[in-house]
Amino acid sequence: MKIVLIYEAAQHLASVQQSVQAEGYELTHILQRTADTTLQSLIEKIQTDVLIVDSTGPQSTQDIATLESFLNTHPQVGVLMLSQSRDPNTLVAAMQAGVRELLTSPPTATDLAAALRRFAVRMKAVSEKNAVQAKTIAFMSCKGGSGSTLLAVNFADILAKDFKKRTALIDLDLQSGDAAYYFSPGPIPSDITLLTQQIERLDIKLLMASMLHISPNFDLLAAPEDPTSNATINSLQLERLLQLVQTQYEMVVLDVDHVLSPLTIKALNMCDVVFLVMENLLPFVRDAKRLVRQLRALGYDDSKIRIVVNRYEKNDTIDISEIEKAIGLKVSHTIRSSFSDVAQAINMGAPITEVNPNNAIVQVLRDIAHGFDSTHLNRGKRWIDRFIGAHN
Repeated sequence: MKIVLIYEAAQHLASVQQSVQAEGYELTHILQRTADTTLQSLIEKIQTDVLIVDSTGPQSTQDIATLESFLNTHPQVGVLMLSQSRDPNTLVAAMQAGVRELLTSPPTATDLAAALRRFAVRMKAVSEKNAVQAKTIAFMSCKGGSGSTLLAVNFADILAKDFKKRTALIDLDLQSGDAAYYFSPGPIPSDITLLTQQIERLDIKLLMASMLHISPNFDLLAAPEDPTSNATINSLQLERLLQLVQTQYEMVVLDVDHVLSPLTIKALNMCDVVFLVMENLLPFVRDAKRLVRQLRALGYDDSKIRIVVNRYEKNDTIDISEIEKAIGLKVSHTIRSSFSDVAQAINMGAPITEVNPNNAIVQVLRDIAHGFDSTHLNRGKRWIDRFIGAHN
């Protein structure tokens, strides 16, 4: 829990600071009010969980009005006010303004500790109430050029449009990611590296301002537009970003680079399912076998890994049984080549559903999506048809 302290009387600072830190909370800023400094100027740009305001002077009425205005735009912040006035009018005005706690200034260590614990309990309860248990799904190429980005962006689009799921797609290919261009040839508001450079002030507002809003239920966080920028993200930044994204969406789709870097491993650790995309060609089979072996070494259960054979043709030299034998995993889905529809969709900057809603790729991605939302299962389709469709 992060705390900002604004104090007036210097003799009170040490005891308040000691009490806060004794409880194990993070005191991020300590700001002193002077005669020529207004409370408004001190709090207008702060980012915190709890704000402690020492209001010991005659301006307490004005302070309460200032805090009320602040809380109208920052309702998530808990405010603890320290005041020498304990008359009923001050108490009522403070509580009506949204002040959660009002203690005598200076507060006793016991009273201050108890108030901070109440804030922590409230924050935990709100977090648990608001948290969305997002399913996080990664699409990862076994080898470059397998079409995993195409599948990821169209899968996210189907989740958003057909299944009405609030969906986020995050492009984690920092060197050559182009997921945004499947939908928008225009300017991108931000990208994942620009966002994580501001990780200390990351909140819902900043996240939403950085997203490319594709449709009412579909947002996309782009990779860097310039592959020569050498922009990087570390694992801790990615973890914090994904944790926030997972609270705001029902489904999170990651387009992951095929190289197992620390960043990729962090992303896969936070996923429920990883779809490994390959073709039924020898180089893809060889790389898929190597990648599955590496994922198992990282401790991933086979149930987390799904093999998707893209651009599958039955008359190719390597059939499904040979792929499964080489890799040691069953193939969950095969997708026939659809060059004409895919090319048209990419050139239009549109999802494949707008070109051909019955395209083979669309059918398979809908089948995959059914597995994450049983409420939308196609009741009119026989179970045997759904089973056969998984490998058509």
